[in-house]
This record gives sequence, structure tokens and C-alpha cells, in this order.
Amino acid sequence: MKILIVEDEEGLREALIRTLEGEGYLTDGAKDGEEGYSMICTGLYDLVLLDIMLPVYDGLEVLRRIRNQSIDVPVILLTARSTVEDKVGGMDLGADDYLTKPFAMPELLARIRMVARRSTGGVTDTRFRTGDLILDPGTFTLSCTCGSRTVRLGAKEYQLMEYMMRNAGQVLSREQITQRVWGYDSDSEYNNVDVYVSFLRKKIGFVQSDTRIRSVRGIGYELEAPGE
Repeated sequence: MKILIVEDEEGLREALIRTLEGEGYLTDGAKDGEEGYSMICTGLYDLVLLDIMLPVYDGLEVLRRIRNQSIDVPVILLTARSTVEDKVGGMDLGADDYLTKPFAMPELLARIRMVARRSTGGVTDTRFRTGDLILDPGTFTLSCTCGSRTVRLGAKEYQLMEYMMRNAGQVLSREQITQRVWGYDSDSEYNNVDVYVSFLRKKIGFVQSDTRIRSVRGIGYELEAPGE
């Protein structure tokens, strides 16, 4: 899961990024509402933590704009405001949850898990499947339905594999992959993508899966399962 944190307090934003990355989430940060709005519109994020008191556009304006464009990414509002009117106003605009500052990190993590479950219809099996290939986010392992081998992935390998499995059958450009895995403002070279694809191909081969990562000349890669 990739999370965008739109928070103008740098210390809190960086603390949230460190905590969420320590929990295995992919994260990016935005310092004001205008930047946050632009980043949400890229479609790269699975969940947004959105402060209400922001420069340029406040959080409610950002929420109003994305919902008016039918962008349905789950949003958790973060704010020092705690009145019932503030909470109702945010929920009426399309927020999925509301957390009042100051908050404990374990509570935030629980809210993220709750919203994530709600957005997937309450499905408890969170493993990703493409063809005979299975990715387990709880253990960072890759396995195959037709074999007994399991291999653990490194952090970037896991992030790349999850992104490709979420978009199986679609051609993903190197630029898209770089933004998703290394970050919106990443200065990583596109050849990092080629290196990590090579790592994943070896691990897919190790677990003896028939699913493969197909190269699309001049563009990027596609995760492809036989018969799909």
C-alpha cells in the first residue's frame, strides 16, 4: 500500500513517514494543499493522510476537489479541530475517517488498517495473486500454488512486485514504476527498475511460477500470467 501524507508541519510529516515505512508502507509527503492535490491526481496512492489546516488549499478544499473529480482514494483527515461540526463537515465531503491531533501512532496505524479493510470490502485474505504466483504482504514472501518453494523479497523488490500484481496485464512504464516504488520526487535512475525486475525474474523462476514479467520495448514491463 502506498500512502500520501499531506502535512505542513515538517517534523510531524517526517515522523509519520518514518513510522509508516517502518511498518512496510510506501510513503510520500506533501507540504501544502496545492502540492498534495497535484500528487493525489497522479493516481499513485492507495490512501491519503490529509491535514485540514494547510497552506494554499486547506484540507477540506483538497478533499472537495478530488471528490468532485470522482477520485475515490480513501482519505483520513488529521486535524487539531475536534468539534462535532468539523468532523461532520469532513465526513460529508467524503472523508473515510477522522483523527484528532495529538494522536498516538498505534491508533493511526489501526485506523489505516480499518480504512484499508473497508476499501477492499472487508476481505481478510490480503495476499496478492496473479496466475499461480502469490505475494504475501504479511511476510514479504513470494510463492507458487503449484510448488512448495517460498522466497523472501527485499523492501524494494516487494514494493515493485506488489505494484505489478495490482496492475497485472497492464504495461507499466519505467517512469510510472520509479514514481511508485522510489517516490514522486525521486532522482533514482530508470535503470534501477531494470535491475530490480531482473531480481524479481530470478525469484519468480526460483518458486517455479509460470507467471512472467514481459519486457515491452522502449516502454517498460507487464506482469503476465499464462491464459490471462
